[in-house]
Amino acid sequence: MSDYAARSTIGPSAAPARAQARSSRPLAAEGRRSKAGGERALAFFLAAALLLALAAAAAFLVPPLLLVTRYEIVGNSAMTKEDVLSAALVHGKEYFFSLDASRVKAAVEADPRVASADVSKLFPDGLRIAVRERVPVAIVMVGAQGRASAVCVDAGGVVFAEAAAEEAAAVPVLSGLRFEGFRLGTRLPPELASLASSLGAIEASEPGLLSAFSEIRVVAPAEGGEPGARAPAELILYPLNQRIPVRVGASLDAPTLRSIILVLDVLGTKGLAATVQEIDFRTGTVVYRSKEGQTG
Repeated sequence: MSDYAARSTIGPSAAPARAQARSSRPLAAEGRRSKAGGERALAFFLAAALLLALAAAAAFLVPPLLLVTRYEIVGNSAMTKEDVLSAALVHGKEYFFSLDASRVKAAVEADPRVASADVSKLFPDGLRIAVRERVPVAIVMVGAQGRASAVCVDAGGVVFAEAAAEEAAAVPVLSGLRFEGFRLGTRLPPELASLASSLGAIEASEPGLLSAFSEIRVVAPAEGGEPGARAPAELILYPLNQRIPVRVGASLDAPTLRSIILVLDVLGTKGLAATVQEIDFRTGTVVYRSKEGQTG
């Protein structure tokens, strides 16, 4: 009995304690969860504040570091680096990410001296501009601002720049033309497009041939042909070392120029140059007119 009484005496007093322990566990877990949630909110707030601070710092610090300060210019010979950058409208205050390479390309190609350009950005602060300059194949004389100027023409028929002394000596003068409202970038008349193209082909393959002639004159074609038909212009070539004009068709090629130079050399060797008034190469058969009116 004593054992039973002892157990029964202890039982009732222990039950409330166990119940109290069980009820305190959820409260502790809830407290821990609340504390963890608060810590996460604080960490999120601190991370957001840090990102805002970094963004604010970047707004002041990153742009100066990404200014375009390195320029790589290739393909230029007649134009200086400063000429190319001026044509590109680049002033040294452009940011790398906001710089539009296509806009720079369009600006460079708007310069009459440039046939084409390729533009690319070089991360993090570079700009590369590759230009293909126009190459003179002839010189034309134009009137501008009350004075006559020698300007260069390329194979596309574009009058693109004032001629330097070495350029004027290397290619012939193309005469017999008149320009209204001249400005650099003007093109030759459409009927002379094939002439400009042929001069370009000759200059690319055998440039010494063009330098053998001081002038190429564009003249109206001789009368004849069908009424109302517009015959192509003819050309008169003036050799550099001979005073014998040579008449040819509307376009030229290297074989024709070589033949002309050969005929002129033969006439000079035989002492006949002084008696010849003009040589005609239009028909494929060499015809020369003497100063006495005879032909041969």
